[in-house]
Amino acid sequence: MSKISLVAVEKLEKRTKKEFFDLVEKVMVNANWKKHIKGKKVFFKLNCLSDQLVPGQCTGPWVFEAVIKVVKKGLPKAKLYAGDADVATARQLETCSRIWGYRSICKRYGVKFVNLSKQQEVTVDVKGKIFTKIQLPKILTEVDSLVTLPVLKTHNVTAMTFSLKNQWGCLTRVRHQYHLVAGQCIAEINKFLKPVFAVGDATVCLEDSGPRVGIPKIVDTLLASADLVAIDTVGAKIIGLNYQKVPHIVNSEKIGVGSTNYKIVGSKPKNEGFMPAIIENHPIVKWEIRLRKVWGLKWLLFKTPLFKIPAFFAAKYNSIWWYNLKGKKYARELVQKDSLYCEEFLPLLQKINKI
Repeated sequence: MSKISLVAVEKLEKRTKKEFFDLVEKVMVNANWKKHIKGKKVFFKLNCLSDQLVPGQCTGPWVFEAVIKVVKKGLPKAKLYAGDADVATARQLETCSRIWGYRSICKRYGVKFVNLSKQQEVTVDVKGKIFTKIQLPKILTEVDSLVTLPVLKTHNVTAMTFSLKNQWGCLTRVRHQYHLVAGQCIAEINKFLKPVFAVGDATVCLEDSGPRVGIPKIVDTLLASADLVAIDTVGAKIIGLNYQKVPHIVNSEKIGVGSTNYKIVGSKPKNEGFMPAIIENHPIVKWEIRLRKVWGLKWLLFKTPLFKIPAFFAAKYNSIWWYNLKGKKYARELVQKDSLYCEEFLPLLQKINKI
């Protein structure tokens, strides 16, 4: 019998900003954050996937700010860092950090924002089935605590993304080369990086064609745990997935990252009936996966400078076609129908004149 891990879960009831911030602190306290987040240097791994602002795509700014407030108060002498990396097909992080409000939050609380794609890298021994050595931003090997702040989403390649998948963004160069074996790679990178704590944002999630071009879904739920396998198992339940069908959860448990045996503290999570991410519904991902299975084309298109061609089309599909046809509408509808998330996102949307 594997160990029983605590997963703290709270559902927003009053749906006010004060309750939101209070519940972030509550799930962190219930998951014993002070026992796990320690040291002089703490890094917060955000999900900064998109340089447009469609709620559910990236870590919610209120979640980020609330976590920083809690840790800043509990570890007043610690140096705090936060950030993510650029994706393979675009250089989205700098714009994302501004329009999602992360930069202003960091400035307000004295947190250093880090673009992992611009950091000095070091080669480390991983000794996994897929990775033997990998290059990582040096800062991630120097901090005392790595805290992950994911948003719950469906995913065209890995079925779902939450706390375990969030560390995939710590690989700044090669991660797109491993989509066909991502379930094992995600486990191995978490085994090496050893994130000490996760605060999961399931307030506004993404369903259907996640993680980038899905549909925002209000779930009003906050989660926290020191066990990333456990919190992802709960996340799978919320989405409506059998965790045993999510390879990176299964493989992470196999190599000792965490346990699928958990105990809930707080609200009981339920199946929220997410629309699944289906590869065939996303033309870019569908053809990428097909072409990666053809050896000659795989090498030519993804391991030579010709990669710039599919990367160009993927970026334009996401940021121009999908965003203008659907993304803007999703953002507008969400802030118009929901007062809580209107308060969180409308000022940001108005600031960038996107709505």
